[in-house]
Amino acid sequence: MTRNLIVRNILVSRQPRDEYVKYVMKCVSRGLKEHHDQVDVRAVRQGDDIQTKWQINDRVIEVTLKSDVLASLDTEPFALDEVFIRAFERNDVRVGPPNE
Repeated sequence: MTRNLIVRNILVSRQPRDEYVKYVMKCVSRGLKEHHDQVDVRAVRQGDDIQTKWQINDRVIEVTLKSDVLASLDTEPFALDEVFIRAFERNDVRVGPPNE
């Protein structure tokens, strides 16, 4: 986890915000693919926010990344992961390793 935090801090400080969002979306989609056959994700900038659309098997989940979350990435590089995971949990979509 420490190594991952270091990598995230470097990426968030050196990449444009939109590129960092795409990186996190790719990481999260890998976790989804462990449990779901079809996973596709798109992101569109809407003013200061970013609208993401996740297609997971036959379901579509839209998650808006508000400007305050995007602004917090310098100090909280895992903030996006938390937003996505909460949205998936609200929609009963399984993410990550199986519970033991």
